[in-house]
Amino acid sequence: MLKIAKIIPKNFVLGFLLFASIYAFNLPIVGNSAYWSMALIWSLLLIFDGAATNFKLLLRQKFFYFPILVLTAALVSSIILPIVHNTSDFTMVKTWINNLLAYITIGILVSAFLTKKDDYESVFRILFIVFIIQVVIVWLMLAVAPLRDAIQSITKSAAAMARMETYGGARGLGFTSFVAFGFSVLMGLLALLMHYYFAVYKAQKHLPWKVILFYMAFIAGISAGRTSFAGLAMGFYFYWILLNRKQLFAGVGKSIIYSLILVSPVIIYIMSNPALADIVDQYYRYAFQFIYKYFYDGYVGKSSLDALESMYFPLTNEQIFWGDGRYTSSVGNYYMQTDAGYMRFILMLGLVPNIIIYAGFCWILLSYYIVNKEHVPAIGGLILLIGTLSFVYHYKGELIMYNVSYMKIIYFLFISISLITIKKKMKGLAKTH
Repeated sequence: MLKIAKIIPKNFVLGFLLFASIYAFNLPIVGNSAYWSMALIWSLLLIFDGAATNFKLLLRQKFFYFPILVLTAALVSSIILPIVHNTSDFTMVKTWINNLLAYITIGILVSAFLTKKDDYESVFRILFIVFIIQVVIVWLMLAVAPLRDAIQSITKSAAAMARMETYGGARGLGFTSFVAFGFSVLMGLLALLMHYYFAVYKAQKHLPWKVILFYMAFIAGISAGRTSFAGLAMGFYFYWILLNRKQLFAGVGKSIIYSLILVSPVIIYIMSNPALADIVDQYYRYAFQFIYKYFYDGYVGKSSLDALESMYFPLTNEQIFWGDGRYTSSVGNYYMQTDAGYMRFILMLGLVPNIIIYAGFCWILLSYYIVNKEHVPAIGGLILLIGTLSFVYHYKGELIMYNVSYMKIIYFLFISISLITIKKKMKGLAKTH
């Protein structure tokens, strides 16, 4: 092991690299963290004792190659179809290549991570920590305008911030280059995993803190985008299946009491502070758009859901089967003015590559289930909810096998627990936790 690994704690290094890889924030001089973190993660094979051994073990597993096959098929299709259609639109190629490199990189990060920890809880814990750090940052940016402006000036592009100007400081937050959909799907998935972590590993512990963190995650998630609420809501399923009814109803009752005790002082403080009250008002107008428009304007108005539905329209049989070989228009905008996930994929790739991508994604999740079904609590429900959430999110924007950061979370989670299961089987010590 090199000296640097002895000077800096492993947990900090691994957590920082996971945070940097997922949230892809921009920094002066060094650029986007998704790229420089990739180079640093590859170096872990040399820095951490045991990382190379774990990675060799991973390379011997069949499930490791399933995403590579699906991504390679998508990449080849994105090269061939523009040539066939004579559009020369190879926009998707870069992202598919990025996905391939990101997948292998996450495999290396997992291999390094498992030199430090080899229990299932540690996997969910580090994802929970990465999530909560971002949640706290969003809250601080909501409350402290100078901090918000400073972080946004270095992490967000001018174009991204121009999109967020109408929200009066309630959106465009977080230490990430993503805004809107890109950020909200990450927060939604991580919120779902937070619920799993609480239900499985912290069921009888720290209820007041869990209530506080839930409200913080709710506010931060909605600030990222209302899309995140899907993941936050779906996560309650884990309490239903993992807790007995006495525990469940007692937990609900206590949570309500803690909510009243803990939230009321915060509301009083915010309303007594004009600057914070103005931010809350802007947040309320955005987060509860339907209610605000009804009570203040007398009508619901046109919502983002209406706009999304308008992006789905009839296609010809030729478009469905063969696609148009276009991901962007001739001037670089969304092709046919739609940014809906299913529409963009079908217009670009046609039917067969779409089937490969969607069926391949399900196949990948199924392979993780088969490996872990006897060892990880509620793994079937976890995989089913992640799959459902992904297909729901894909309705709004291209995500399945394509959104690099979202897929990194899935890869990190399931490669980690699968490799732990395999190592336990090899040692003859397979356990439920």
